[in-house]
Amino acid sequence: MTDRRIDIHFAAVSAELVHEHQAALPVATDYFLAHRNRYLDDLRTVAELHTRGRILEVGAYPFFFTAMLSAFGLPVVGVDLHPFRALDPVQRYGLEIVACDVETGHLPFRDGTFDLLIFNEILEHLRVDPLFALSEANRVLAPGGVMLLTTPNLYFIKTVLKFLAGRGFNDPVGEFGKLRTLGHMGHVREYAPREVRRFLEASGFTVQHHAFKQYQVPRNLLGKAAQPVLSVFPVLRGYQAVVATKSAAGPGLAPLA
Repeated sequence: MTDRRIDIHFAAVSAELVHEHQAALPVATDYFLAHRNRYLDDLRTVAELHTRGRILEVGAYPFFFTAMLSAFGLPVVGVDLHPFRALDPVQRYGLEIVACDVETGHLPFRDGTFDLLIFNEILEHLRVDPLFALSEANRVLAPGGVMLLTTPNLYFIKTVLKFLAGRGFNDPVGEFGKLRTLGHMGHVREYAPREVRRFLEASGFTVQHHAFKQYQVPRNLLGKAAQPVLSVFPVLRGYQAVVATKSAAGPGLAPLA
């Protein structure tokens, strides 16, 4: 399917999602709108990667992207810590969503069930056992299956400037507080590109493509100054997008608890 058809589909479904859920899910809807370019880029990537079989989206809340994939005709199953947080899109689009804490419990699927696994904007939220979550991701993927993983870049130029100013990349009180306000962990750890690859390689994956993306730049003096730097040094862009294949059996880890 061409990028133009994907763009048209995305525009139509995203407008519907925003219209239907702005009142009931204001925070989730605002987040979707703020990250709209990233969601569109992810949709294009999934449409390119999916050649057969079922798709698993890990950490699917608030299910907007799951709904997008389902409306696109892709056979997707979502996993979420607390699916009841956003039942409206689940019911509206007839989504298949399974409850699971991916850091403490086995994914409720047989080995090799899926051919494509989406692990987008999840790694930075894991605070207990990311190695177990990735081990389970390997287990439920078929041999040669593909994982798409996106995560913030620790070397983002804005984060580097914060470090040079003696600050952390986020407020830990606010990020831990999201456990109560949102129902999931915020960002208390982000990873450098080499660390992301190390996680994947230790979990039985081979990285096929590792890209650095920047979806928006502030329209101010700092943004104008950053644009040429980001063009010359892509490693300073805000997001990492990794495509990896299951090249070996994973470590088969058991949950810690």
